Amino acid sequence: MNDTLNMNRLWLLIKRQWKENNKGYLLIWGALSLFILGLSALTFSSEQDVEMILYVLLFCFGGCAMTTSLFSRWSDFGRSSFFILLPASSAEKFLCGLFYGFILYIPAYLLNFVIVRYFLTPLLLLPFPGNSLSFSSFIDKGIRDFNFYPFHFYVFTALSLFYIQSVYMIIMIQFRKRQILIFVMILLAVLLVHNFGMRMLMMHLTNFSEGGLLTPGIFIFYDPGFGYYATHANTPVSEYFAFIKLIRHLNSLTWFVVFFMLYLTAWSKLKEREL
Repeated sequence: MNDTLNMNRLWLLIKRQWKENNKGYLLIWGALSLFILGLSALTFSSEQDVEMILYVLLFCFGGCAMTTSLFSRWSDFGRSSFFILLPASSAEKFLCGLFYGFILYIPAYLLNFVIVRYFLTPLLLLPFPGNSLSFSSFIDKGIRDFNFYPFHFYVFTALSLFYIQSVYMIIMIQFRKRQILIFVMILLAVLLVHNFGMRMLMMHLTNFSEGGLLTPGIFIFYDPGFGYYATHANTPVSEYFAFIKLIRHLNSLTWFVVFFMLYLTAWSKLKEREL
C-alpha cells in the first residue's frame, strides 16, 4: 500500500476502528467522567493551582489512552500482522489514531468536562445534608474558572497534550513490550533533567546562594519566566521577570513546531514497522 491519502478509505478505517473498539472507548470515557466527577467533588473549594495540575494531567493521559487500541498491539503477532496488512496507507492508519486521540477527543473532553463538573456534580452533591452549596454557585464558579486562567494557560494545556501524546505514540509504535514503563521513565527523565538543569543554570548565572529560585514551569514549553525570593536584612525580598507577549508567543510557536515534528516521527516509525 502506497502512502497516498484517500479520504473514503480513511473514513472506512475510522468506522472500522469504532466498530471494533467502541466498548473500549466507552470504558475510557466512563473512567474519565468518574475521575472528573471525583476531582470536582474534592477540589471544588480547593486552590486553583491544585485543580490546574490535576485536570491538565487527566486531559493529557486521557488523550494518550484514546490511541492505545491502535498502537499498542505489537506484542500480539496475530493482531499486529492483521493491522499492518490492512488495505490502508500508513498515513491513513496514523490519521485514524489522531482522529480518536486528538480531533474527536479534545471537543468531546471539553463538553464532557463542562457537563460533569458543572451540571452532574452539583446534582450529586446538593442532596447531602449540611451542604450549603447551591446549583448557581457551581455555575458561577465555572464562569470564574474559565475567566481566571490567562490565555497562555490554555496554550500550555494544548502543548502538554501534544508533547505527551506524541511521545506516547512514538513509544507505542517503536517498542513491542513494556511500552508504558518506558513512556513513564522517559517523561520522568525529561522532567528531572529539565528542572535540575534550569536550576543549575540560574544558580550559575545569578551566583545565588540563599533563598529560593523560581524557574520556568515544570515543562520546558511552559510560559517562560524566572525569579527569586530571599531575605535581606531581615526583610523578605522577591522579584519575578516575565518575558513580553511576543517572546511568549514565539516560544509557544517554536514548541508547536517541535511537537509537530514528534508526530511526524511517530508516523515514520509506523512506516518502518510496516516495512
